[in-house]
Amino acid sequence: MSRHNYNEEKIIAKKKYIMEIAKEIFFKKGYENTSMNEIAKQAKMAKGTIYLYFSSKKDLFFSLVYEGLEILEKMIKNNIKSGEKGLDKILNMGRAYIQFYREYPDYYSFVIKYESEKADLDTNEPLVLNSYEKSEEIYDILKLLILKGIDDGSIREDIDINKTSMLLWLQTIGVVQQYELRKKLYENWDEKFPSSSILDFYIDFMEKSLKK
Repeated sequence: MSRHNYNEEKIIAKKKYIMEIAKEIFFKKGYENTSMNEIAKQAKMAKGTIYLYFSSKKDLFFSLVYEGLEILEKMIKNNIKSGEKGLDKILNMGRAYIQFYREYPDYYSFVIKYESEKADLDTNEPLVLNSYEKSEEIYDILKLLILKGIDDGSIREDIDINKTSMLLWLQTIGVVQQYELRKKLYENWDEKFPSSSILDFYIDFMEKSLKK
């Protein structure tokens, strides 16, 4: 191994270590309540050392957002391998998002914070732009699956692809977010309809709204 490659690996390993420390603190305390001083202290590093790897707290946070989006994208791509029809793949994409929420609550919290904030498409920060681009790549998967479903006859032909894909995207993010915020309240609404089944019922609702 060349010295150049060894140094690159050390840098990557150090960044990963800092991100792991930051991930725990961000998840526990939230972005606004976390300081770079606290991250540095937990990582047993000088704050100046942290800034050698990340230009700001926002840069560090969006490194985690992007990592979360990559996990989500991988889960979606794995889930849509099953199912022949476009509709089946769309439902599996929705299930992948719910699975991501359930299995990676820390990364989900970062992604949903990013999704909930006003977009700043003119930003000059590469990691922020990369996150926008990664979201768009995931969104494009949905559009292509709707088109496939119309072509193979599993989805109604009378829908507008662009409007429907955007609505499904917003619905899925919104339903899961609302469930996360108020699930304890929903548990008391209907004893015959446990709140834990709401997200699975949403997939059934999605199917009925798209099915030909």
